[in-house]
Amino acid sequence: MIPYIFIFGLSGIIFNHPTILNDRSFDSFILDKEESFASTFPDVEKLATSITNSIVRDGLISNPEIKNIKYNGTMILRSMNDVADYRMNVDIPTSKVQLLTLPDFVNNTEVSSGNYATSNINSKDLLYKAEQVLKKQDIVPGKSRIQRIPNLEFDLENDTGNYRVTYNYTSGNYRVNDLGKRKFKLNYLLTNLHQVHGYPVAGFSVQWLWVFFADSLAVLMIIWAISGLIMWFKMKRLFTIGVILLSISMLVFIIILINSYEFGF
Repeated sequence: MIPYIFIFGLSGIIFNHPTILNDRSFDSFILDKEESFASTFPDVEKLATSITNSIVRDGLISNPEIKNIKYNGTMILRSMNDVADYRMNVDIPTSKVQLLTLPDFVNNTEVSSGNYATSNINSKDLLYKAEQVLKKQDIVPGKSRIQRIPNLEFDLENDTGNYRVTYNYTSGNYRVNDLGKRKFKLNYLLTNLHQVHGYPVAGFSVQWLWVFFADSLAVLMIIWAISGLIMWFKMKRLFTIGVILLSISMLVFIIILINSYEFGF
């Protein structure tokens, strides 16, 4: 299991730190008020009120109270020139930005140059602001596109129950979920926790702690694997058996890596 433990620990670190073992670079900064993307989006309180009024008119919920208005993620904008593909991860409320430079993506055929059409915000304004931010970082913008726009989420409460509204800026559609009918599923919790990676753009939070512990565990796993090899090497009586077991595990792991070759593209 030592090869698996070592690779699992190393891949865990790379999962949270995508600039390791390659020529990618990472930068963090906060946008000025003039550069902020918040002004490009509709006022979230007014938008939530308008959506709520539509819900009430449709007879879905009566006399609700609006709570917990927020974006359910960050916005990702990308621009590619002859040097690199630049991925800008923006936390809209705080104007904090993580800029990832991806020179290895320049020739990646998966990168599209199309725009992400939106019905309630002007995509051209978003791309213009993104390119201005890149220019301020001394980067010449290339083919720019919007990769992801977060949904608007808010909760509604009345005497009959609690509801969560999710509004899609792209389509203009919204959905209303009855929070009282949700059922907790342990497998959902564990699966979603396993997929959490990368330190949040907005800064310190519970997610930040989770990612930090994942980093710590990854480092400990690598140390565990290396220390296990050192201990085995000093145990002369088990040296031959260890060589056989390690050789078998390495062979099996190489077979797995060969069959997973396509994951590298």
